[in-house]
Amino acid sequence: MAITTRQSRQQRRNEALQLISSGVPPTDAASQLTLKLGRSRRTSLPDIEIVQREVAKALDTVELQQMVGWLAKQYQRLAAKAERDGQYASAVGALNAFRAMVLQPQLDAQFAAHFRGRFTHHSYRR
Repeated sequence: MAITTRQSRQQRRNEALQLISSGVPPTDAASQLTLKLGRSRRTSLPDIEIVQREVAKALDTVELQQMVGWLAKQYQRLAAKAERDGQYASAVGALNAFRAMVLQPQLDAQFAAHFRGRFTHHSYRR
């Protein structure tokens, strides 16, 4: 395994961050990193993943709540428009995606709270 310095790893990740923040898709960013830095694609892909993970961590909860609200509004608009146009399959798909995004995490949390163990029912012992 080749020995890389911390400085070269930081340089690769900074380049990846610049590409990702400018809106380049991850696969294209890996290709550009490969050409620009003379590294293999196999070396570039983990750097892209690390950068994407760090960008996701940087989003605070307020931004995430605003993003979920915006997505919920878009799904509702899409479902209403599809239903108005008679595209019922699209309307059902939009509502299903809305349910999976907004309601399902709450239901999963309730389910986890109620069913914690293997034997959760209280039966009479004889």
